[in-house]
Amino acid sequence: MSPARHVLVVDDTDAHRYVMASWLRRAGYEVSEAATGVDALAAAGSHLDAIVLDVNLPDMSGLDVGRRVKEATATAAVPVLHVSATAIDARARSSGLALGADAYLAEPLDRDEFLAVIGALCRSHEARRDVDEQAQRLTRLATALVPMSAATSLDQIMRAAAVGTAGVLERPVIVVARAHDGAVARCVCAGPGQPVVYSRLVSPFVFPQATAPGQFRPDEVPGAWRDMLDRAGVPVGGWHYVPLRDPAGRLVGAVAARLDDDQDALTPEEEAVTVRLADALTVTLANMHSFREEHELALTLQRSMLPATLPTLPGVDVAARYSASDAQMSVGGDFYDAFELGDGTLAVVIGDVQGHSLRAATVMVELRISLRAYLLEGHPPARALDLLNDLLIRNHPEFVTVCVAVLDAAAGRVVVTNAGHLPPLLVTADGASYMEGSSPLLGLPNRGERLSSTVELSADHTLVLVTDGLLERRAGDIRTALSNMSDAVAGARTLQPELLCDLLLERFDISGREDDVAILVVRSAPDPDARRADRPATDPVAG
Repeated sequence: MSPARHVLVVDDTDAHRYVMASWLRRAGYEVSEAATGVDALAAAGSHLDAIVLDVNLPDMSGLDVGRRVKEATATAAVPVLHVSATAIDARARSSGLALGADAYLAEPLDRDEFLAVIGALCRSHEARRDVDEQAQRLTRLATALVPMSAATSLDQIMRAAAVGTAGVLERPVIVVARAHDGAVARCVCAGPGQPVVYSRLVSPFVFPQATAPGQFRPDEVPGAWRDMLDRAGVPVGGWHYVPLRDPAGRLVGAVAARLDDDQDALTPEEEAVTVRLADALTVTLANMHSFREEHELALTLQRSMLPATLPTLPGVDVAARYSASDAQMSVGGDFYDAFELGDGTLAVVIGDVQGHSLRAATVMVELRISLRAYLLEGHPPARALDLLNDLLIRNHPEFVTVCVAVLDAAAGRVVVTNAGHLPPLLVTADGASYMEGSSPLLGLPNRGERLSSTVELSADHTLVLVTDGLLERRAGDIRTALSNMSDAVAGARTLQPELLCDLLLERFDISGREDDVAILVVRSAPDPDARRADRPATDPVAG
């Protein structure tokens, strides 16, 4: 049953005020009374459905009271009916209507006409209020959908959905969704502006057969909800729920809104908004699921394009890591390679093809295989890079950075040829330093001889090569990042490739980055016993 409409009757004549109030009460209205303009302004509020206002009041004109009622934000929409036994000519009525009154009646009043006018004013006000509330609800709905669509993880989607739904309905809500690992995630939001209580448990859905919206009575509220509701400060109560089903008809979650009591129910407008939110959440969850599957497929494809195994040579240890972008679904152009040459030396390669797409990945595979072929044919690294550059210019528009290092473990020598890539980091027991010297990246016409850097080392040493995805950030200087990496590697006090790979990912890899990361670390120890004797003083990853 809808609540009674509330009317304020303002008249300084007790008998007139009594008659009008009596007519309204017998017609089912709730009535408040005032005898002065000051009392009328004090009693006026947005809770009123209409105001009956005598034009002649003892302390101020009823016309001024009506004008001030219409000027106030809280009461501007409340209908005002002027009544008067003296100001009844056309000029007086026109003046009252011009100042904002919605109707004007001359006394003596006819009961039926009076009640008919009040009823029409209340219905008009109610319709306008419903339209305003619906507009506000739709605005809140649009606002709630934005963070849901922008979320990139199940936890973010759930929290955005709970906060948004509570804000739209202005009720406590629970959002439930199935995670990819089989667990069920649940979020409770007690209302607009309230914090979210989150839970992720391996527990079944409580409405497996639900194909349409339904309700839980207070005694039917699932046990998995009760602790969360208690933590959120929400009484158990009854709940109206809307199940979420994916295009295949599988249950993937639900949105539930709390009912105030056994007689409470969502209005048709609230039900429509809840269904709209549930539909949006279903689409968002489906998109996230598709993105995760396609990202895993892209990652599998990317890894299949990289070397399946790394070489094992006496006196040499090699380790590599590849970490795909969190923000990109496509495969990238980062690559590494390591293989034995015919003279017993080891070639290690790291590179990055411009772009993040299947095309970049196919170019990467072509260049990696071609570079390996050139080096195995006996071409020096500088000449091999020139041949690779010619191949790239003839067939592809992309630019590529590549660094090639040839290690001779027996001789204690490393030769590096760098085509626009980040400099390799040379690590010894004395510290870490970058091997400077670079030639233009690939994709540009050859201009002169490519330079190579040679370092003669008799002691145990390690070479660290990385792609820029590990260090480059939107805000930050690459030189500072390179210096920080050198300090971190030197401070690790180890030359072991596996530990250094883990250290670099631990220290520099970040979530949400937009580029892939490749790391290649090779250690050359002329004396194999030196490799076995070296152990880190502390765990470099944990420390």
